Amino acid sequence: MTERLDFAWVYSITPLATFRMMTRLEHLEERARHLGQQGHTVLELRERQGVFHSVFERRVDPELAAWGPRFFSGKNMVKQTQLWQPPIWDGTRSHDAIVEIEGIAVTVAGSGGVSPLSSTSTRYVLNLTVESAGRLSGRKLEAGIAGALGRTIEAEHEFRVLWLERQHSSGF
Repeated sequence: MTERLDFAWVYSITPLATFRMMTRLEHLEERARHLGQQGHTVLELRERQGVFHSVFERRVDPELAAWGPRFFSGKNMVKQTQLWQPPIWDGTRSHDAIVEIEGIAVTVAGSGGVSPLSSTSTRYVLNLTVESAGRLSGRKLEAGIAGALGRTIEAEHEFRVLWLERQHSSGF
């Protein structure tokens, strides 16, 4: 039993600028406010031994808590970790992703990365797998989490587009 989420977007900036945008404290905090994410806290944004750690947490989305009240409450925390590897010569940079939902027997893990399409555009890909250890309710739980997570990830992309438009208009 697993649910798979696959995303790919193109941004009109370099891989380095895309990486910097996605790991910038100001961007992360504004994105959380824009998406109405409650209890958002950045736990780590730094490089250690060549790997850039981006770790933050927030409360479970109200939509997910309403969908699965047996599993979630407004107090469940979601912790998201991205471990970015150093870039290679062309700016390509990959990351491992882990999403932990407090108190729930589900694993969300995958990978992503940025790579150049041209000198002024970047492809960002993200692939995640949602897997539950539960036998009876596992499939429903996976589908519910995958659906809510997919909508959140798409909303994050839409915010990045707005952010870039605003930065471009202000001379970024």
